[in-house]
Amino acid sequence: MENDISKLIGEWENEAGNLLAIQKKTDRRGSVSFFKGPNSEPVLRPYCGNSPSLEMDSYLTEYGVTLEVELREIGKGFCLHLTYEYAYELDKDCRDSLVPALSHYEEDACLDQYYHLFDPLKHYTRRNTERVATPDSGTASLNRYG
Repeated sequence: MENDISKLIGEWENEAGNLLAIQKKTDRRGSVSFFKGPNSEPVLRPYCGNSPSLEMDSYLTEYGVTLEVELREIGKGFCLHLTYEYAYELDKDCRDSLVPALSHYEEDACLDQYYHLFDPLKHYTRRNTERVATPDSGTASLNRYG
């Protein structure tokens, strides 16, 4: 298994129609765009100046299985954790999956009211799309969002 972000690059969707588009910046860093529901609209984040959930900073954890997505600003502690599961047992087809979780610092309890923006916290599976090489990085990526 690759120990960098390459295994996560691409589009992932859950059964509710939410979509994650993950792009590589470096071996351990990336950007994640989150699109909600069947209309695939980015979420406006009221806790972050109403900025859309596009190209949010992310980094791969030390062990290379969880991608931490900064839902606020870097270091502010509101994160979407996407844990990579090979042949995920809770997926009816045992596909590779990203299992989501949300966290924030205890002192930021005001953020609890925004968890619903990223519901449901159901696993994501890779979307069937064609991967292409980006001209600047030469790495596999999707060019749907830029």
